[in-house]
Amino acid sequence: MSGATKFSEALRSAISSSGLSLDRIQIRLQERGVPVSVTALSYWQSGKRQPERQQSLRAILALEQILDVPTGSLLSLLPPPRPRGAASRRHLL
Repeated sequence: MSGATKFSEALRSAISSSGLSLDRIQIRLQERGVPVSVTALSYWQSGKRQPERQQSLRAILALEQILDVPTGSLLSLLPPPRPRGAASRRHLL
């Protein structure tokens, strides 16, 4: 099972257990100064995307608190970020 799949399954389970809607989670994140769209939250829990940027990783730390899961439990399930920019293009040549 890939890291992204483990992460998305754990996130989906934590959201379900919390009883909170994605809209409510988004509001709680905004209240903590961590803006994340409902679309991004949906993509993360479905496995379509994974959080990689610094702001997104901050959101995961806040999500762990909002969803009342142990600190680092979601963050530890993410694989290393993919290369971006010139470094990733070099591999295509």
